[in-house]
Amino acid sequence: MRSSPHTIGTALRQDGINHESGQLAEAEWLAHYVATDGAGNLVASIGDLVRSGRLEKGARLPTVRALGACMGISAATVAAAWLQLREQGLIGTRRRGGTVVIYQATHSSEPWAGPGSGHSLDLAQGLIDHALLPELGPAFVYALGNRSVHGAAKDHFIAPLLEAVALTWPFKPQAWSTAGSGTEGALLAVEAAARQGGGQLVAIESPTNPRLLDLCRTLGLTFIPVACDDAGPVPDSLREALLHRPAVFLYQPRAQIPLGHSVPESRVGQIAGELAKSPNTVVVEDDFLGPLARTRVYSVASYLPQRTLFVRTYCNAYGIDLRTCVLAGAATLIDSVRQIRSHGAAMNSRILQGALAYLLTDPETNSWTERARERYASRRVSLVEALRHQGFQIKNHDGLSIWLPVEHETRAIVALAEKGISVGSGSRCFPADPTGHYLRLATGRLPDGMRDIDDIARVFGEIRCYQDA
Repeated sequence: MRSSPHTIGTALRQDGINHESGQLAEAEWLAHYVATDGAGNLVASIGDLVRSGRLEKGARLPTVRALGACMGISAATVAAAWLQLREQGLIGTRRRGGTVVIYQATHSSEPWAGPGSGHSLDLAQGLIDHALLPELGPAFVYALGNRSVHGAAKDHFIAPLLEAVALTWPFKPQAWSTAGSGTEGALLAVEAAARQGGGQLVAIESPTNPRLLDLCRTLGLTFIPVACDDAGPVPDSLREALLHRPAVFLYQPRAQIPLGHSVPESRVGQIAGELAKSPNTVVVEDDFLGPLARTRVYSVASYLPQRTLFVRTYCNAYGIDLRTCVLAGAATLIDSVRQIRSHGAAMNSRILQGALAYLLTDPETNSWTERARERYASRRVSLVEALRHQGFQIKNHDGLSIWLPVEHETRAIVALAEKGISVGSGSRCFPADPTGHYLRLATGRLPDGMRDIDDIARVFGEIRCYQDA
């Protein structure tokens, strides 16, 4: 059983490994932080340490016999893992220098130097940590072997991707399609829904993801806010919004941005009950976090299949170069999506679709994604707890952000910027006038060390005390 990410980094530093000088990572230390029931898990564990920067470039690894003895596995198993790590470009073998890390981790989850250091901490942009993305090489090799590659026909959704995605979908759709990104997918879905709904009004969560607000503005839609609680959109508020006969109801079924809640099955049923009374309103569900979400997802499509579109983004888990988002739902709505996208002329590359199919079904990738999911959660939870220790009343659910109430948003943003911390504006998350003062804190690239997290939270505590004075 491996320790938490911040423990890994701290322990390696405290044990005196000077990675840049190429000193040895002792077998006993390494064995404490990795787990294996074979070469595959050992590859994943060591690869995680290397890509995260906790085993830095130049660090010497123990011999296969030494590590095998410490872990109670054969030297052959370790040697097989070393071979795979070399093929992935993570380690190399030198004649007299032994096996060393050759991969240079480049990501922003580094210890924060603190206020006055001249270094800034970006908690404003909801960026993912590139060190937590899986390797794409095997996925593309698999995809290039698909017989449909170079075919003349348009394949908006290839069979291998259908088999892979259907396993994790919350309902059985009538039709499927793809788009080039989560944002494009949501944009196409909302436009198709508005056309079928026959209007320019969109009922939308308040607060919600600024990205959804921006794409609705791009389409010229007018907002009707729907209040949320810890279980998602409030049925009474939705009922009032539906009195205006909106063409679209747009919401996030899990890991909601910025609140982080996920909508339980019972609340989805209540939402569907209200929507059943508004037959012209089309539902768009935006599953933006996708495989990185920690909770199960439920869909209104289980009740209203003829007027629901479900959009899932995969770039947070697998990287933006995959360029494949999945949309599914009513056949008429999917047909409309395809027509809106370049008048039906465009389709996603079959190679990209095949790569996604591989990533969704590959056991090693799934293990990698699980570790990334837990690492992201650890960062968010660590900052939540540290902020609570500073006296903030703050909830913790899921996702890559924290919703932080403050006395005055603008003053807090300015004061934190003077300390070298940039944060997101809470007011940008509201479709109408804000109902309070909030900050949105992106947690995906937070440092893993608890000392750094405590220092960050302490700055927030000092700023709030300053505002109270």
